[in-house]
Amino acid sequence: MHLKHFFKLSPVFIVIVLAFAACKKDNQSLKYDQINDIKITDATTSFTVAQRDSLIITPTLSQTMPAGDSFTYSWKIDSNVISTSQNLRIKVTLSPGTYLMTYRVTSNRNGIYTLKRYTVTVTGIYPDGWYIVNNKDGKGKVSLIRTDDVFFDNPMEVANNKSYPGKALAVYNFGKGGFFYYFSDQNVYRFNMNDWLELGDKSSILPNLATPLPFKSAPAFILDASKFDQFIVADGSLYAGISGSTSENVKPFTQRIPGDYDLYPGVFPNTYDLTYFYDNAKMRFMRMAIFSRILEDAPKTTGSFDMANVGRKMIASDRGISTIFEEEIEWYFIMQDNNGRYLMSLTYDQFGSTLVGVNQQMVNSPEIGSATNFATSSILKQLYYTVDNRVYLYDMLANSARLIYTFPAGYVIKDIEMQRTTSKRLVIGVNNGAAGEVYYFDINAQGEFNNSTYAKKFTGFGEIVQIAPARKNL
Repeated sequence: MHLKHFFKLSPVFIVIVLAFAACKKDNQSLKYDQINDIKITDATTSFTVAQRDSLIITPTLSQTMPAGDSFTYSWKIDSNVISTSQNLRIKVTLSPGTYLMTYRVTSNRNGIYTLKRYTVTVTGIYPDGWYIVNNKDGKGKVSLIRTDDVFFDNPMEVANNKSYPGKALAVYNFGKGGFFYYFSDQNVYRFNMNDWLELGDKSSILPNLATPLPFKSAPAFILDASKFDQFIVADGSLYAGISGSTSENVKPFTQRIPGDYDLYPGVFPNTYDLTYFYDNAKMRFMRMAIFSRILEDAPKTTGSFDMANVGRKMIASDRGISTIFEEEIEWYFIMQDNNGRYLMSLTYDQFGSTLVGVNQQMVNSPEIGSATNFATSSILKQLYYTVDNRVYLYDMLANSARLIYTFPAGYVIKDIEMQRTTSKRLVIGVNNGAAGEVYYFDINAQGEFNNSTYAKKFTGFGEIVQIAPARKNL
């Protein structure tokens, strides 16, 4: 009986035995190849590069079995292959922005690959710094000192391969990025601030002028605090336009805003929905509400002065402190009457309402009656003013000034600007005859120049007309 069962089960038994034998045979015939383990061990994975500059990355590759293997390489941004070399070296043509780049190394022996990701931030070729508006040989140009101190003499002509006739008057950044305005005595232009390509001229910017350009004097431009309205004040007249949600859909300016006025060349966004102007004819403040095209008298105010009847001529202005998003901005003004010069200001309260501020005659201030340039600090109650080749520091609280720097004889200071992001650097443009020079002065905690001298000097300009921050007007 046991034998009978054995013979009944023997086919199963045979299968098991054969399977076991087959497994044993396979185990004896398997071969194991070691894999070449490839690693990319770069310590630096984030890069910042300007448009048209070269991006160079030399990855560090390590292998466990370097002999006998070869590789293919690819560098991708998004889904686009930008290089198939082991080391990356390309001229950057991407638009400004931040990009994720993937580097892939693939073994030609077995197809196994490894990846490394890099972050690439592309800035404009002219990302930030200072515009230097200057005239040379009867023709205007805008030079640029980049933040890394690289100097560009005439990017407008280089980028557009054309000449721009006329003497330079002023340049203003749009305020939302994208472009800037350049005013000459023959035209007004818009340029892309990243590559300086021309975007338009007076035919698209000011198409509705009853009287054609040129403007006779340097205009002023600024956005309101809401960033939805834009204004030009030129030759005493006001022009307004919708700025659009982005720089791509900016609208043309209007004809001259109607009214009996002669405006000081300045625009003063003070609160989110109100922008102020100053009428030097009737010596009063005026204002315009957001999206309005009616220039109206400022209301009467009590306190240190009446905005509707100031009774003095405005000769200069600059900004003070502001809220974090610049919805409210403090403004300082230099006013003048027969008795001398005065420091006055507009400020704001916690609810965003306009308030009159300081109103004091500037005494104990040498040569204040002859001062031509002014710049205020946004962190200290101090103001800088210049006369010929001399720089004075005015203490608002003490109501007195002192001489802090003198340029060589024959130099004339043309413009001064505070580096508004920190209020720790004063930029001064001077002319020595028809040759312009730019100086950076770093400021200490007391408002004086570090080591009583300049930190950096730049030469090679024509006669300087204006200096302006490349990314911001305020």
